[in-house]
Amino acid sequence: MSQIFNKKFIIIGSPGVGKTSLIKNFVEGSFLSEYKSTIGTNLYTKTLEFKKDKSQDNEEKEIIVKLVLWDIAGQVQWDIMRPAYYQGSHGVCVVGDLSSKRTFQKIEKFWINDARENCNATIPVILLANKNDLKAEISEEEVKDLGNRCQVDRVIFTSAKTSYHVEEAFIALIKMSLKNDHLIFLRYNE
Repeated sequence: MSQIFNKKFIIIGSPGVGKTSLIKNFVEGSFLSEYKSTIGTNLYTKTLEFKKDKSQDNEEKEIIVKLVLWDIAGQVQWDIMRPAYYQGSHGVCVVGDLSSKRTFQKIEKFWINDARENCNATIPVILLANKNDLKAEISEEEVKDLGNRCQVDRVIFTSAKTSYHVEEAFIALIKMSLKNDHLIFLRYNE
């Protein structure tokens, strides 16, 4: 018997941090090197299959997660629409660009508060330190300290270009939103 969950995740952060690239890497397995800013929001979908770890439950159950990823524009002109986009979210990825310390300052000064004011307080929030493949302007320790100050559930270093930890990041957020770290990822369903 399968359980089906519909999940909505929002991906937020300053313009150019790689939100769209992370999503496209996860959903399509692709990377586009040219930057094109998101207008408002773009939606992407992906269906994943998991099974429950037998050690947690003697009965093996399949879990299907139908995921909708909301790629939300980071430009100021979209501030007025953002709260409506956040409604009904089950998880938040807040993204910073390791090659731009300023994007992490903006996470602490704006993005975390914006998400917490407009989302259910109990949903998981992960910080994605993206562009791990570029020369960093901010150290790993500084990013982790920021994550602690912002009280995010997890900090994950990623690269949309090389696929470094991209899949792991989204699967971790799914597990957090389901409150089940013992799920075993099986496959993607198209």
